[in-house]
Amino acid sequence: MAGRSRLRSEERKRQIVDVTLDSVAKCGVRGTTLTRIASEVGITTPALYAHFANRREILLETVELLFEKRTMPHRFPPAAENALERLRELGHRHTELVASDSDTSVFALFEFIAAPQEEGLRETLGAKILGLVGELADLVRDGQAQGTIRKDADPEQAAWMMVTRGWAEDITHLLGVSESWCGTRSNQMLDLILESIAVPSENSD
Repeated sequence: MAGRSRLRSEERKRQIVDVTLDSVAKCGVRGTTLTRIASEVGITTPALYAHFANRREILLETVELLFEKRTMPHRFPPAAENALERLRELGHRHTELVASDSDTSVFALFEFIAAPQEEGLRETLGAKILGLVGELADLVRDGQAQGTIRKDADPEQAAWMMVTRGWAEDITHLLGVSESWCGTRSNQMLDLILESIAVPSENSD
């Protein structure tokens, strides 16, 4: 019985975080109140405290879920062992994520970025972004060890170029101007980034 009760509690906790992520995407951080969260979950506001100490704890857990969703392409089995092609694969998967009508995590991402300083969430978000940059930089180093990426390429610089290209996709989607910054244009930028760090082929002039 204890195990079943714990499982129900874990499921409820995940439900609360899922609802909070959706609320942040729709109403922003300020609009995501405990009352709104409890109402959407279908429990009383005091019942939230059986799972979280306070609202900030819920929001911090929601940041974790947000990055779980935003970096899901990183956890898919790679189609290529070549690190350079793995970077290309990750770039294409981000394009697919942004284009998905069912994904609202991009809205939540920028709502967290714009959250009031007193919420104390920016530091956690910044650490997550730096962690993502670190993962991409390590992949660049793998490519350097494989001989597919130039030894003189700066791994952190290449990682930041990948991240900012992703942000360009995110922002144009948010602004509704993706017909101008389309997938084709974005993938051309991805090609330029990867060409700038790739070891030149033997057939290149």
